[in-house]
This record gives sequence, C-alpha cells and structure tokens, in this order.
Amino acid sequence: MRLSIDGREVVASDRATILDVARREHITIPTLCYDPHLAPFGACRVCMVGVAGAKGPVPACTTLVRDGMVVDTRDERALRVARGVVELVLSDYPEAALAREGDRNELREVAKHLGVKVSRYVGERHSYERDDRHPYIKVDLNECIVCGRCVRACDEIQGTFALAYAGRGWETRIVAGIDGAFADSACVSCGACVQTCPTGALDEAAFRRVETIDRTVTTTCAYCGVGCSLDVHLRDNVVVAIDPSPEGPANLGHSCVKGRFAHQYARAADRLHSPLMRRSDGSWREASWDEAMGFVASKLTETIKQHGPDAVAAISSSRCTNEENYILQKVFRAAVGTNNIDNCSRVCHSPTSLGLIRSLGESGGTNSFEDIDLTRCLLLTGANPTEGHPVVGARMKEAVLRGAKLIVIDPRRIELATLADVFLQLRPGTNVAVYNGLAHVIVRDGLCDEAFLSERAEFVEAFKAHVAGYDPARVEAISGVPAKELERAARLYASTGPASIFYGLGVTEQSQGVSGVRTLTNLAILTGNFGKRGAGSNPLRGQNNVQGSSDMGALPNYLTMYRSTTNDAVRGTFEARWGRKLPRDPGLMIPEMFDAAIARKLRAMYVFGEDIAQTDPDVGRVEQALRSLDLLVVHDLFENVTARFAHVLLPGSSFLEKTGTFTNAERRIQMVREAVAPPAGAKADLEILYDLSARLGYPMGEANASAVMDEIASLTPELRGVSHDRLAKRGLQWPVPDVSHPGTPVLYEQRFATPSGRAGLFAVDWTPPGEVASERFPFILITGRQLAHYNSGTQTRRTGNLELHPEDQVEIHPDDASRLGIGAGDVVEIESERGSVRTGACVTTRVAPGNVFLSFHFPEVKTNVLTSEHSDPTVRCPEYKVTAVDVRRVGPAPAGPNPIARGFRQNAFD
Repeated sequence: MRLSIDGREVVASDRATILDVARREHITIPTLCYDPHLAPFGACRVCMVGVAGAKGPVPACTTLVRDGMVVDTRDERALRVARGVVELVLSDYPEAALAREGDRNELREVAKHLGVKVSRYVGERHSYERDDRHPYIKVDLNECIVCGRCVRACDEIQGTFALAYAGRGWETRIVAGIDGAFADSACVSCGACVQTCPTGALDEAAFRRVETIDRTVTTTCAYCGVGCSLDVHLRDNVVVAIDPSPEGPANLGHSCVKGRFAHQYARAADRLHSPLMRRSDGSWREASWDEAMGFVASKLTETIKQHGPDAVAAISSSRCTNEENYILQKVFRAAVGTNNIDNCSRVCHSPTSLGLIRSLGESGGTNSFEDIDLTRCLLLTGANPTEGHPVVGARMKEAVLRGAKLIVIDPRRIELATLADVFLQLRPGTNVAVYNGLAHVIVRDGLCDEAFLSERAEFVEAFKAHVAGYDPARVEAISGVPAKELERAARLYASTGPASIFYGLGVTEQSQGVSGVRTLTNLAILTGNFGKRGAGSNPLRGQNNVQGSSDMGALPNYLTMYRSTTNDAVRGTFEARWGRKLPRDPGLMIPEMFDAAIARKLRAMYVFGEDIAQTDPDVGRVEQALRSLDLLVVHDLFENVTARFAHVLLPGSSFLEKTGTFTNAERRIQMVREAVAPPAGAKADLEILYDLSARLGYPMGEANASAVMDEIASLTPELRGVSHDRLAKRGLQWPVPDVSHPGTPVLYEQRFATPSGRAGLFAVDWTPPGEVASERFPFILITGRQLAHYNSGTQTRRTGNLELHPEDQVEIHPDDASRLGIGAGDVVEIESERGSVRTGACVTTRVAPGNVFLSFHFPEVKTNVLTSEHSDPTVRCPEYKVTAVDVRRVGPAPAGPNPIARGFRQNAFD
C-alpha cells in the first residue's frame, strides 16, 4: 500500500505501523516506551503524530498504516501532547542525571528533539536508595520513568517475569520479585532490562561513556552452542562493554549473564603471558617462545623416532575456531603422521554425530532456532536450556506462552518442566525404554504419518514389530513414568504438528547414548516431522564450537565433514593438497588415549584448550594417565587443573583476540573477529600451531584464518561456498555447496543423506545403565550445568558470575534429606566406588527421591572423581548422567547466609 509521511510518498506492508515505516524511511518520531524487540505498547504517548481525517493525534507505535494515509509527524497538536508528556516526566527526573554527559539516555535525546529544556511543573520528587548489590546491574529508581520497558523485556524476551509494577499513581514503581533486590529475585541477570532502559535507571555497574567508545567489533560468543552475535565496544583498545547484536540471527538481540557480562576473564590477573617450562624440582619457570616451541618440537620428534607417530596424540578444542581445529588436526596428521586426534565432543555429543549420521545421513541438527517460533509442539529431553543454553531456553518459554505445547522428559524438574503440558520424570538411564514406549503408542494408536513412512523411511515394518514389546505398562516398570502420562505425551507429540525435538547431554552421556539419539529420532520419522519448518531433531550443543571442531575433522576416524580416514578416495584428496601420505586406520578416542598412556603405548600429548583433568570422568584414572606421559603440552589461557601435570604450558588467546569462525548448534558458521590483541608476550593460537608445524618439518606459510577457510572449502563439498567474505554480513548454515548457495536452514526437504535417501528407523532394546542404585550406593548422581557458570568454570569463575554463584551444592530431595538428617547448606560427603567429595546441600524438589544432582564447575569439589568409566561402547562417550553414590551428612552449614539461596538458582522453582 502507499501512504504519505511528511509529504514523502512511501510504500508499506499492511501490518506495518506508522512508526515502522517512519524508521525505515529515517524519519524521526520520538519514543520512550517503544523497543523494536518488544510488542507495541502505546503507553508513553510521546510518538503522537497527526493523521489526515483523524479526530486528534494518534500514537505512531500502535497505529497500523492504511492505503492513502497522510501522516504529519510535525503536526502541532501532536507535538504539544508529546512535549507535555516529556515535561511531566522531567518534573520527577533528577537534573543531575539529565545533565550527565556520555551515558545512554533516550529521555535526554527526546527532550532535545522536542525542544524541552525545563519542566514547568514543580512538585515533590522521589528519593530512592540506589541498589548496587548486583555485580553487573545497578538500580536507581530515581531515574525511572515507569515506561515499563524493563518489565516487558523480562516478560517478552526472557520469559522470567522477575519484574513488575507496584503501587498506584505517584507511588508506582518497578519492583524485582516481591519488592526486593535484583540479586535476590528470580532475575537471571540476562541484562535485557538494562539494554532496553531508556534513562539509566537500570544500567551496568561498570559505567560506560558512549561518546568515548571509539570502536565496536561484532563477533560470536564463546560460551554455549547457541552462537549469539555480540557487539564488543572498545575504548583505547580496551573492552568497555559487550552487548548482544540486534540483528544476530541466532539470538535476535538477546544474550545471557555469561555472554553479556562474563568477559572479564580475558583480562584476569592470572592470564598466561609467556610460555612456562618445568624445572627439575617441578616448579615453573618462564621461557621464551623459541625455547618452549623448540623443546616441544624436539620432544615430539624424539618420541616419533623412538616409538612411532602413534605414540603421540592431540586433543583439540571446542572453544577454539574452526580454522584452529582444522590446522591442529592437519599438523598431527600431516606433520606427525597420526590419527590420534580427538575433541571434547567425544565426552558429550559423539553419540549425536554417529546416531544422526546412521539414521539421517548428516551429523547436525535439522532445523534452525527460529523454528522454535514456528513449532506447535516442543519435545525437550535430556537438556536444561534455561541454564545451559539460556537464549534458546528463553525462546522456548516465549513459544509456550504463545500457545505451543511442551513435553519435557527429564529426571530433574527443570524450569521448563513447570511450564510443560506433560512432564515425564523418568529414572536416569531409561531413555531408550521411554522413547520406544512413545513409539509404541504412536504406532498402536494409528498416529504415524504413513505417507511419509512409505515415501521416505526404511525398515518400517520391522521397527513397528519391535516397539510392540514396549507397551506403557512395561515402560512404567522400567522408567517410573506413569503409563497414562506416557500415552498423553505420545499422542500430544504425534497429533500436534509441526513438532520439534530438542535434546542435550542427558540423552548422549549414557551407556546407550547412540541408541538414545536414534530411538529419539525414530519419533520424528514416525510422525513425518522432517524436512519442514518448525519440526526436526535438534541437539543442543554444549560448547560454542563443539559442532565445528568435529566438522573440521578433529576426530580420530574422520577428516572434514565426517568423511572416513579409511576412504581411499577421500584420503587421496587430502594427500594431494597437503603433500603428505596420511594414516589410514582410525586413531585413539580420548578414553583410549588414557588407556594407552597408562600402558605406556602413548608417550606424548598436546592438549589444546581443554581441562581434561577436571571435566573427564574418573579423574583419578585421568591423572594416572597424565602422570605416565613423557611429554604433556597444555595450551590454554590459564594454568588449569590439567596443567598441574604438564611439562610445558603455552599461553592461548581468548575469543576476543582471534579471527576465524565458530559453528553453532544449528549448523550456522559465523565470524569471530579480533577485538583486541593477545596480552603482551602471548601469541594468537593459529600462529602457535603454524610455528609448531614448521618446527616439525612441515611449514605451511604464514598463519591466515581466511586462507585456512578457503582451504577447508576447497577440500569439503558441503562447505564449498563458505568464505570469510561471504560470512562478513551473516552466517551460513551448512551445507553450502557453492558460492551462490544461501545456506540450508532446514535439512532433508527432498531426501535424506543416507545411501538410500531414506531415513532409517532403528530398533534397539533398552539395557540397564552401567551402574544402578544398591544398598552400598543407594543414590543415583546426575551431573550437569548451572546458569552462572560454564563447563569447567575456568572462565566464569574469573568474573562477577562467581559472586552470583560462589560455590557448588548438591541437590537432594526433601524426603531423602529428612531421612538422613540433612538440612539446607549442611556439609555432605558424596561417595562412589572411585572416591568421595564434600560440598553443601541444597534441599529441593527439582530432583526426585533417590537422585542427587551436582555440577562440575568447581575444581575444589572435583565432581568427576565420582563419575565412572562406563560409556557408550561404540563412541566411548562417558555415562556422566548415571553414577551410583552414597550421601551422608558430615557437618552443619557454615555460618552466614547461604550463598546459593538467591532465586535465579536451584531453589527458584520449588
């Protein structure tokens, strides 16, 4: 349709507002309550405009355009209304705040635009005490104009509803929780309220002056696998603040407490600046780069000469870029001559890689995060996205609040379980039985998409016959899930399409991890939920580049994009490009590396950006393996737990200090851009790897991330169209087969990537986990993440997040706690067959009776002393989620307030 704004003829869609069109045309209409990421509110009346034929001024933010409309943004009646509103607001706004220069203050800019310098209205002013108790967010209600944007952001973007209005009239104010402090409310510290606040009433505790920000660099977050786009603001080459990019395709202008705030670790006092080498007495000494790299290269060369190339291994990093992962595996295959290369996906999502390849043909999630907005039913299992993947978790909450159905299958009553239409609280280790039971009901009740099965699936009849043995009564006996609830979940998922599956480590970190992935995928095949928007099966990857590190061939049996090292044609392509004969037979997986080190078959290891002595299971055995090595090189930002066993420690570079790409959980390859240089004395990771390769007799020229991506693309058909130039504007979702291809938001629209082109239904029986509760060890320990921290905590424990969550506590059900005489905060000992740890107790109904939960973020707790070697027999992914333990009280709670009692953590949903 066509309309006129200030005499300018413009074209608009039929659902656009006057404000939408004006902003698109760069016509200024002042606003105070408007935010483009929020639903139009129309409360402040500052955006009033004149419209020909209207009885009076209308709000531009809520008035839809119509064909032939004539709009006058300079209408005097409208301007009088807007000026009057601003004068009233200024009558209770601190003059000092209005005069303060350099901060973000939309009220000041609106007043200036409207020509309002002072208010004619004089009266009482509010006097609130400023709240500085939160490590990141300061609250000064004296500067609040009650526009409601913070409340709406918390509701509409984050879905936490931590903020509200209190009082009436003059006494109206914004409150957190039950009128308490932000730090003590259900606030999850995502910062959405800070970002939207137009006046500075809510602001970052670290004050930033906008006019002195001299540079902004857009990059990709290095925490979880969501892949949020971030704007890094700098002044004099120092990071001043980080905001989520408004147009970020994965996060749409949102972020979490880690991505937005927890970046101080990059400037931590204990960052490594120069290489360290062990003295004979075991202490560290600083060394030059030349000495350290020369020593590493000579020891590796000596090891290869004496024991062969397979006496050497490398563990690559899911926190580092695609380019760095590619180069590391290239160095160890081409320069060393071994396939002993692996990454941390081994201990998290290796079952996803194999399971999805076997069922569907590709090792990646099938759909995009934006499909959460399009699905009619979400099936979430083995994942806790509101804590592990907060931006996706928030998006799921918003989808449910808009009417999407939600099924949660998890041993813990996570936050999303409180919103679920059906919550199946299964026993740990019974996933396969439950998924087979759901399939049984779908088949029994005639809920399959038979046309889809006929055209696009195989092994259909054999599978239907197999799941006939998993009737709801049998599944209830195995899993504890009531038969009626299982049937409800199956019918809801199968009859409410499109339906989308999201899953996490609760599916993969099991002795039946691959089987869990495949039996879960069966549900989407049965119901035809592939190849369309709002559907699919989507793993929530734990680390920022765990997808990419595997895509890049940092695996013992695959080159790039999961092409086998045993395929002579594939290997020949790489040999021709790299100029070296490459090993054929698959190398060692990470658990096998430890076995080989203990047996003295493995003599040297290079660990790049991983803390295996904290994060891998049965750390006593890991430590034994590391002590057995003749050479352990740790390449990291800090002296982590693994570095205690190292002979050489090389300083790494953070995501703020490098250029390259990450691939997120939706297969989106995105740019990582250098914002600052590595600390004085340190080097870029890619430069270090190039140096090592040259010293091993395999020079690769000068380190250049863009050139590395070009090489990857030339060798990898699925990535042929990927380059840094193409990624500069927006990420691309693989496969991208040529330079004109736009990327692939939805996989398998026409055919699956299996040899037959069909999806394979997989029949497998449930088997008990490696450990079960016993008289000696009557509890089952589940491990996982907490909101404020990430993985081993190496980064977040060096930020203000440690104030939000300063220590770990084991979750235990009130019935169990009462029986054992355990109170909130009491010190308890948790023991398994492998060892024991001590920590505080959190008494909560988030866990079922007989289960306990503990994170692995704190090295002083050493959770993985408890976990076992039991693993999936195919990919050796450890069974972190099922460990038999005993729990007993050993002492009272320490004096003082319980530091884990704040609402956004464990107790928030009891």
